[in-house]
Amino acid sequence: MDFNALRLKYHGDPAKMEEILQAECRHKCARKLARTLLHDDFRFPSTSLAEMATAEPVADFHARMIRGAGTVLDMTLGLGIDAFAMARMGMRVTGVELDSRAADVARENARALGIENIEIVNADSVAWLNETDRHFDLIFIDPARRDGSGRHFALADCQPDVTRILPLMLSHAGKVMIKCSPMLDISRLRADTSVSADVIAVGTARECKELLVILPGTGITAAVTVDENGELPATPGDKNVQPASPAPGTFLLEPFPSVMKAGASLLLDDRFGSCRIASSTHLYCSATVPEGFPGEAFRIIEVHDFNKRSCSDISRRYGMLNVATRNFPLSAPQLVKKLGVKEGGEFRLFGITAADHRKYLIITANEPTDSAARNAAGDLHS
Repeated sequence: MDFNALRLKYHGDPAKMEEILQAECRHKCARKLARTLLHDDFRFPSTSLAEMATAEPVADFHARMIRGAGTVLDMTLGLGIDAFAMARMGMRVTGVELDSRAADVARENARALGIENIEIVNADSVAWLNETDRHFDLIFIDPARRDGSGRHFALADCQPDVTRILPLMLSHAGKVMIKCSPMLDISRLRADTSVSADVIAVGTARECKELLVILPGTGITAAVTVDENGELPATPGDKNVQPASPAPGTFLLEPFPSVMKAGASLLLDDRFGSCRIASSTHLYCSATVPEGFPGEAFRIIEVHDFNKRSCSDISRRYGMLNVATRNFPLSAPQLVKKLGVKEGGEFRLFGITAADHRKYLIITANEPTDSAARNAAGDLHS
């Protein structure tokens, strides 16, 4: 449906414009807010808040992370999905929202959802926190990363500037939880907060969705696939492990993006007995598929040196391949063109660089695992 065309058609008709707004937002959020939108009275104040809203599985995870907190302050209420999830778990939630329309709509939505243990305040949250003497078990904040000048990632560039107000928040709460962009470097994030914190990379089989910072913490880094609610503590860094050589009959393991974002290479080696192909390739080899491995497994069928003869042979025998590259001189589209194959089919080819700097073409077949199947089913769509 062309919502912009409908706006042009009904320009000047406030009732129609509101109807179009609600239809567009419901269309945009149909998957990430499926449970919420079962309530016909749930409304959206704007398309921007619909687009920025936390997906329900992620909001539920946030609430589970702070289970046991009696009182919570959400300093950036927005559409209220996080606050509503926390309130459903029995916490007494205060949500502060700067935009008066968004605050009014959030109050109406709380009633529509049958949530009573939430107080919604229309105010500047930093000014409000400066003036109140209230103390909370936890303060949650998702600073705005978009404004008139574009998108921002560093905490100091978002609104409000968490690096500036962190002492204020910690003076009003036992803990602070910050939702951050997945684009942030974790070491930079720790330096910006300058307080010992736990950092959790939250994602699915397809992508890392966010970095969640909880402080004060113990300094751990963790990766979580939300569909599984399975947490993989990790310590960034390398150790002296003999690199793996991919061979037919063994398995190529690809960790989920959030796991790699958390720097989990040490733990993958230690816990699952897998071995990295090379420090910068982010693929692992194993004789078997480790139970509970947080990623996808591919059975290796063939391994070829990357040269003209191999490319010609693969092109002749495989007319169709799903192609991916890791630490490889060509991008996936460039390698597809060089091989002269069509994308698709049942086999996947990885172009990789090994620890000895040799380039390989690895042909694999997907090996379904319980872990991969469950995680692949849960796209968060936020």
